[in-house]
Amino acid sequence: MRKLWTFLLAATFSVIGGYSATAGVRFITDVPYNTIESVVSSSASESGQSRCAAAGYTKTVDSCSRGKIAVRPCPYNSRYFKACCEPKYKHSKEYCYKKGKTPSRHSCAGMYACE
Repeated sequence: MRKLWTFLLAATFSVIGGYSATAGVRFITDVPYNTIESVVSSSASESGQSRCAAAGYTKTVDSCSRGKIAVRPCPYNSRYFKACCEPKYKHSKEYCYKKGKTPSRHSCAGMYACE
């Protein structure tokens, strides 16, 4: 059911945004840092990039140092992220509770390790 809702949400954003896009979808099931990938027109991409920068999403997968992962993808352009974190900080609190675990006391950009 979660996959269906994720797909419907992604489709809705594509329609509402009015962008001409060809989308490849990867469902967000067990790893919250997965993203919906899309190929958009250059003007839409530039607009998304500036909106991401204005909202504080300045990291890309390539800008993370070795051993770190990019978390919290920008809703306007999935190539930009909020932060680079240690791999253990890749879950939401809800995910940890759903799996019967406790979120860590410390977090990275609002992402937790499940303990």
